[in-house]
Formats: sequence, structure tokens, C-alpha cells
Amino acid sequence: DPRRFGCWLWSKDDHALLEKLGPEPLSSNFSGEYLWNRARKRTAPVKSFIMDSRIVVGVGNIYANEALFESGIKPQRRAGKISLKRYEALAENIKIILSSAIEQGGTTLRDFTNSRGEPGYFEQSLSVYGRAGKACVKCNQPLKEIRLAQRSSVFCRSCQS
Repeated sequence: DPRRFGCWLWSKDDHALLEKLGPEPLSSNFSGEYLWNRARKRTAPVKSFIMDSRIVVGVGNIYANEALFESGIKPQRRAGKISLKRYEALAENIKIILSSAIEQGGTTLRDFTNSRGEPGYFEQSLSVYGRAGKACVKCNQPLKEIRLAQRSSVFCRSCQS
């Protein structure tokens, strides 16, 4: 990734940089109950909360937008004000969306290619990310774009609360 969001470190033992990371979202350690418990009394927006690697690793901007849309949750809603039931739906949607993105080779937006030089095809499945001003795939209302923590957030004012 040319933006250098990550790096490779080789270590024989548990590395200090890994100690404070949250669970992998496709693991059995990640659930709606886990998110709900971690969110108690937090005032940060839920989108920032699920993108925080201390909470869960690997949920980037694209997948956070998509999972929140599928779960009917506005990205700017306070993390501590979301019910267990909605966190259960959100955790499940994160798993579904990430699995689908992996199956489709990732999300090619500009010049991303995999290790074989092939583009990812998940972009064709995006419901909200990169679609500000376009019609919502569920209700046909225009999608709105805002900035949260210096990141683009696209959502439907009608379908997400």
C-alpha cells in the first residue's frame, strides 16, 4: 500500500506492538457481545471505534462504511449508545463483508493489485463507500458524505440511525 498503513515485522515471540491489538474480526474471539462490552461509556463515534486497532484489527474505512450501512447504524453515533442487538448485527456484517472482500480479491479503487498483479473486485459490491450523492441501494435517497476523524464517511440518512 503506497500510503504505508502497515509493515512486516518478524518475531519469534509475542511482540510488544501486538500486545494491545484487538481480535482478528474473522476469529471466534470477535462478536457483538465483545464490541458491546468494549463500547460501554465510550463517546467516540462508532465508526472510529470499530476502526481502532485496539478494539478490532483490520476494519478499514471502506469496510467500516459498508458494515455500518448493512447494520443500519449511522457512523457518527456514539459507540456507547448502541444496543447489544445492534452490535451483534454489526459484528456479523463485519465478518460477512470482510469474507466477501477476501473472496473477491480485495477492493481496487485506484491501483491496488494482489500479489499476482490482479485487481480486486469487491468495489463492484460497495453499497455506500465512494457513492456520496448517489441513490441508496435500499431506499433511493441520496447518500451523504461527512468527515469523521479525517476519514470520509458515507451513509444513508434514511436507512441508518
